[in-house]
Amino acid sequence: MKYNKKIIICSIFIIISFTLLIVISSKSTKTFNYNGSIIALKVDGNSATSFPTKGKYNVSVNCENGKGVWNPKTWKLEITKIKGTVTCDISFNSNASNLNDIVTNNAQNKNDTTIVPATYGYRYQGADPDNYVWYNDELWRIIGYVPVSVNSATETGEYRVKIIRNDSIGALVRETNTTSTTVWEDKSLYTLLNTCYLGKASSCTSACYSSYQSEYKPITQCNYSVNGIDASEYYGNMVENVYWGIGASNLSTATTMYGTENSTKTSKQAKIGLMSASDWGLAISGYTGTLSYSSPQGYTKDNYLFTNCEEWTMTSTSSYPVCVDFLGGLNNRDASYGFAARPVLYLKSNVYVTGGTGSKIDPYRLGI
Repeated sequence: MKYNKKIIICSIFIIISFTLLIVISSKSTKTFNYNGSIIALKVDGNSATSFPTKGKYNVSVNCENGKGVWNPKTWKLEITKIKGTVTCDISFNSNASNLNDIVTNNAQNKNDTTIVPATYGYRYQGADPDNYVWYNDELWRIIGYVPVSVNSATETGEYRVKIIRNDSIGALVRETNTTSTTVWEDKSLYTLLNTCYLGKASSCTSACYSSYQSEYKPITQCNYSVNGIDASEYYGNMVENVYWGIGASNLSTATTMYGTENSTKTSKQAKIGLMSASDWGLAISGYTGTLSYSSPQGYTKDNYLFTNCEEWTMTSTSSYPVCVDFLGGLNNRDASYGFAARPVLYLKSNVYVTGGTGSKIDPYRLGI
């Protein structure tokens, strides 16, 4: 009897020990040293001791004693704000979502019956939506997932994610030698954006003016060797070549101007432009009235694209180019004036999100 009890007790002990071993094994995660930091890594739920080779991954990084970010461009872990020994839990998951799916799901107008996505695209709206994206190693913002002509000027049915640089690249004229041009293609600012900024040129003197009037023509700083875009590099490969809407439009509502702008397209493809007047108007939350002059002034607090300064759009009326003025509405201005210019571009459809939440402190990170 005692012998049988010993067998039972030993059997129970073995079972408990084996169960504990399984539990401990399932909870344990292998770690490894990475540039002085301790890393616990999982790839698709499995423990690993080295980062995977490049692929379409969504990467989450949580660190103690430092801030960790996975850089998809360099394919390296970047750690800043170090306050001692850094330990990081990192997870690679091969379920990364394309950026256009994220924009479609998060756009403020996705269920709107006035700003209908099928016509105007999926748009971010309001004072400060989570539409920040880390592009070209700096902050940009997502305007939306919008209709665009890619393969021909008459093409319909294609959508791409449209983004705008968070900061201006300077006060620049729309065109030299004239005040009333309504032409966009091959004019000063078009050339500067598509030849100098796109190309990371160190100088662009033929188009680099902060004003171009008879009494003075100051040349401004146009060195894009650092913050420009190289079409052949990582971020440059994400840019779609498109036909831009440039139809002349009277100052009106955003929906009316959108239709007029897109009734005429550029004669050739280009990669860089500016926001359209309708982009600016469609970003206002809860306002569908005219955009002219001070009419939308009380609603500018609900427009993340408003920067409290005069800024060029690539829209024109029948006589003058259109800008956003400091009062918070649209206005006609001489093309020879130097106003803020923020580059705008469309991303290719296969761009995906490697991480981030879209907030200013945690912008979406992009892969292709």
